[in-house]
Amino acid sequence: MDDGSSDGTGLMIADLPVHLLRNAVNVGKGASLWRGMQQALTEGAQTVITLDADGQHRPDDLPRFLEQARCHPGHIIIGSRLAHKSAFPRKRYYANKFAGFWISWAAGYPIPDSQSGFRLYPSELLRRLDMRHFASRGFVFESEILIEAARCGFQSVPLPIAAIYQPNARGSHFRPFRDITRITRMVTWKLVSRGFYPQGIVKAFLLPRIKTFKGKIGMDGLSMLALSNLMIVSTGCISLLWLLRHVSTVARITATDVKVQDIILVLGSRLIAGSPTQTYRERLQRAAALFRRNPQSRILILGGQTDDSGISEAQAGRTFLRGLGVSEASILVEDSSRHTLENLRNARVLLEKLDCSKAVLVTSRHHLTRASIFASGLGIEHISCAAEDTWSTGFRTFLHLLREAYYLHWYHTGRIWSTLTKNKKMLNRIT
Repeated sequence: MDDGSSDGTGLMIADLPVHLLRNAVNVGKGASLWRGMQQALTEGAQTVITLDADGQHRPDDLPRFLEQARCHPGHIIIGSRLAHKSAFPRKRYYANKFAGFWISWAAGYPIPDSQSGFRLYPSELLRRLDMRHFASRGFVFESEILIEAARCGFQSVPLPIAAIYQPNARGSHFRPFRDITRITRMVTWKLVSRGFYPQGIVKAFLLPRIKTFKGKIGMDGLSMLALSNLMIVSTGCISLLWLLRHVSTVARITATDVKVQDIILVLGSRLIAGSPTQTYRERLQRAAALFRRNPQSRILILGGQTDDSGISEAQAGRTFLRGLGVSEASILVEDSSRHTLENLRNARVLLEKLDCSKAVLVTSRHHLTRASIFASGLGIEHISCAAEDTWSTGFRTFLHLLREAYYLHWYHTGRIWSTLTKNKKMLNRIT
């Protein structure tokens, strides 16, 4: 689709085996996409794939879209870039997340990257849609088509792709403030016309999180989460604030110069595009520094696969440690766990097999209290060691500490309740 360009693009591709459609004047992305889609349907296409012309999408990924469509027939396939947060321009990333919230609400299911233009559409969906009913033909079109598709019974499936923003690429025609405002206005009208669609926000945000939590922690864990929230409200948040103060104190005073034990436990952290984040690298660097002081020790890295990169946190950590000069023989991995409690529960089994009586527990300062309390509850004798050299303050740090206090409140509530009710099943999970 040549949307009224004046730079000679049409002449440059004249000898290529492509069908070029040209608009005499620029009519906008949405109208151009729709025209191309209709031409594809006329030629008998079973699926239609769209991708932008600014170099942000790799044609090499086309076979992956077709394979995903075979696995999820009747679905829109969206190339999701949000796993590569570090590659995103900051404003574009948060504008995307903001728009995604509204579009997911209006569509009634979670859509991770609602602004990605790299998509596959099933032909049966495009034949059922009517462009005349769309509010806009600009950038809003790609958001609105997801909402209208959901009304027709078609949902989307994400396919992880790279976030490519080349420094020498032409500037995007997408203007975050202007276009997100237009998208929000369109979605607001959709919601108002459906009585604000309260079931949409439940389906898009509440039910998926309940399902995820239930899979990880079971009904007992969900019940304790509800009880913990009730306790926070009934105490006027005093119980939560007390824990917040405790977490802050531990984060501030914990040392980095500790006596090295035979085993150095390193808690993993979520990866970005299969690579350790800055937070995770700090933990690994601290473990490597401790190892150099006692080369007879071994490092046990904890963490399973928690993203779509196909590699576990522990495996990525091992590769990073190898780059720091730690020998392969000195690195142990536990890569089947999904969260801190599982990390340490599996670590306890490994420590018993290694006949290790005491370990150094390395993690980030904001995470120290929870990790240490979990380890103690599981009977792991340990010395806590902070990953960062110094304690830093700020709003982001405060949010980390608040989250840790909340998780600890949940843990303590569950432990006290299961002790009082003699719930052995729950006690066996957390102690």
